Amino acid sequence: MKVKNIALLMLSPCYLAVAMANASNWEDSIKENSFIADSELELSTRNMWKYLKTENRFDKNENRYRKQVANAWGQNFQADFKSGYFADVIGFDASYYGGIKLGASKDFASRAILYNDDGHAKGYNKIGQRYAKVKLDLEPVKFNAKAGWFTLKNTGIFTNSQRLSLNSYSGYYTSTAISDWSLDLLYLDKKVMRRDSPNIDAMYFTDANGVRHNVNHVITGGINYNTKPLKVYYFYGQADDLFRQQGLEAKYKLTSDVTLGTQIYNHEYGSDGKRTETDKQKGKRNFDKRAWHYAGTAEWRIPESPWTLSTGLTHTQAKKANGVGQFARNPIGNTRGRFNSPAYADIDYVRDGETMVAMAAEYRISKELSVGARTNYSEFKYEGERLKQGQFGLFSYWKPTENLSVSLSGGLGWHHRQENDYTTPKLYDGHSRRAHSLSGSMTTTYRFKM
Repeated sequence: MKVKNIALLMLSPCYLAVAMANASNWEDSIKENSFIADSELELSTRNMWKYLKTENRFDKNENRYRKQVANAWGQNFQADFKSGYFADVIGFDASYYGGIKLGASKDFASRAILYNDDGHAKGYNKIGQRYAKVKLDLEPVKFNAKAGWFTLKNTGIFTNSQRLSLNSYSGYYTSTAISDWSLDLLYLDKKVMRRDSPNIDAMYFTDANGVRHNVNHVITGGINYNTKPLKVYYFYGQADDLFRQQGLEAKYKLTSDVTLGTQIYNHEYGSDGKRTETDKQKGKRNFDKRAWHYAGTAEWRIPESPWTLSTGLTHTQAKKANGVGQFARNPIGNTRGRFNSPAYADIDYVRDGETMVAMAAEYRISKELSVGARTNYSEFKYEGERLKQGQFGLFSYWKPTENLSVSLSGGLGWHHRQENDYTTPKLYDGHSRRAHSLSGSMTTTYRFKM
């Protein structure tokens, strides 16, 4: 009888009205919670093609210099979820990356678009980012933190460059900001997911003896000063006791149309990475003790004109016994090193004693479309031979809507044949031999938020 009465009560109009009202209030409370209300999902798709033909490297398998064509074409789908903050303190973010192979050559791997599965180009799927996040607003101090897998862009000694996905790292990150100043701190374990792989790989480092070591952890961070006219970033990082890196980047807006910049980078072996062997044969090491790279840039947006002109000057010091050293852009294996110098190109201009000048001109045809040209030229000496190299290229960028963008670029380069260490010129009776390169790139991106 009691069960029957309860059932009749639950079916009564009054009870149903109260229950529906409570359910509505419950739904409203969920919707109003910042964890849900401030959450967003961004979906994007990217079609990317990259091509590089070179003839400057020695093929050990074929025992000859040959033309190598690195060609890769892929399509991605990406979903980025960002939650709001529960109690305005804690949240959770995650990113999915999916890559599909559309085309590839034999030497596709260096383009970092498709997964290299034992020499076979393949697509992939992965959850590249998944981390908890915390924020505290303790006026005037603002504190943010992450723990888990996340990407890094110009943070500490690491950065990222877009392919079908991004490099992601496992560890902890904090940022503390006061007014125009901020402090970044990172602790990363050895695990990393490369931008072209679904696997979890390990960081590694090749020491001054040419010996490869697995990296157990990296501690890095930076101090940042950010105002409208002046931006200054100093960063430092250390991989175990194998390797140390530091850098200084600055930009100053001289006028509303002129911006000046400088970059200074230093690499140095730690006590466990120093050179101990006396053998002076050429090896895979980048330098003997330490390396420096210096750069200066200038940009001029010509007033009342669609033109923007820019230039850069760089110089590298990286001594290596019985060979030419280099300042490696990505010194820690499987990572993307922070390097925002104009010497960053299809074939980097970072050899010991190398001085490079870069120039670029961009013309804005309309609000949506711009085109331009860029060139690099460098010189350095090796055993009395003056080596000259450079490249010339064209580029365009089209953004017809807020969600769609298309970029195109391509160019020709002239370089020289190299020894097996990929930096030292190959000399024939004291003279180098010319080698050429051809590059091309196309990226189409479409994204929208939910």
